[in-house]
Amino acid sequence: MNILFLGGDKRYEYMMSDLSEKHTVYQIGFDNNIPSKTPNNLDFTKFGIVIFPISGLNDNLEVKSPKGLISIPCDVFENISENTIFLTGLKTKKLLELLPLKQIISFLDFDEVEAINNDLTVQGVMEDIKDKNISNVCILGYRKTW
Repeated sequence: MNILFLGGDKRYEYMMSDLSEKHTVYQIGFDNNIPSKTPNNLDFTKFGIVIFPISGLNDNLEVKSPKGLISIPCDVFENISENTIFLTGLKTKKLLELLPLKQIISFLDFDEVEAINNDLTVQGVMEDIKDKNISNVCILGYRKTW
């Protein structure tokens, strides 16, 4: 199966590496040794799964990546097979306008994934605070769930 990672963050590199053992994995927005396609050649009809970043697709048809924002041409959402699955963190308004709901899976809809993602996000913020030696900080509502 052809899988496309379209933006994301460092956490996605582990998934790409793992999935590339049994599938053909492509990516846009990363610097690593996994085969890549460029947005100019982007054609969603070639992929069984398209994976967006946790933040999803914004109103300007852009996704976040380690290299910055990636603009997605509107026409790539045309002629998509009904068997293509789109994985994302957030089901954004723009994504819901462009795709049938049955083709969109939000991994944040799964409680376990959401809890782990929240923990990792908070831990990253706390590391940034520590690295910058910020001394006056109040964190409310954090609890370790795993």
